[in-house]
Amino acid sequence: MSHYGIYGAWWQDGALVTIRKSRGPYLGMLDLPGGSPEAAETPIETLERELLEECGVTGINVGSWHRFDFLVEFTSAGAPLNEHHRGLLALVEVATPVTSIRDVEDVAAVELIDPNNHELSELTPALRLAISLLARPTPSTGR
Repeated sequence: MSHYGIYGAWWQDGALVTIRKSRGPYLGMLDLPGGSPEAAETPIETLERELLEECGVTGINVGSWHRFDFLVEFTSAGAPLNEHHRGLLALVEVATPVTSIRDVEDVAAVELIDPNNHELSELTPALRLAISLLARPTPSTGR
């Protein structure tokens, strides 16, 4: 099996924007906002739609795109899965702040986190990749 998705990663107020999963193989884990393309959507259209639906943000500016392909062997509950999770991760800047959204699609809540204060087991592989790609924001710029 395979899942394809498009996700965005960015800092807001010195914290990384994440979502808490409410269903699926990553139930209860922190992940990046994003999701699967709808029919005939381009990657940027998917990204803009998903970030608006899940985080309420607009004015997305993509700095860079990164392909990923992870084999997810187990769900967060420990059940065997063996599913490839492929897609694109965009490092972005957004024009508007995150809106507190809850219980939308597979999102329990939007959470602004310090990735250094979370166990790796709580972070999805895509979120771990984003953390490795993003530079820590500096206090003077907020980015």
